[in-house]
Amino acid sequence: MEPTGTPAAGGGHGLVWVNSETHVYHIEGSRWYGRTKKGKYVSEQDAMKEGDRADKEDSKTKKP
Repeated sequence: MEPTGTPAAGGGHGLVWVNSETHVYHIEGSRWYGRTKKGKYVSEQDAMKEGDRADKEDSKTKKP
């Protein structure tokens, strides 16, 4: 499955995109960043506080 359309407005440096249905977050540059049907931009710290988890694919490419 591939994302479609343009990313949702409002993202940027320091924010991750949280898919509100799966509670998985995607980092900037990910193919799913801002592109799931339902979601929101938040800081990575806030995503973790809310119990969301990083996308496995994103964590492989995330820079330290």
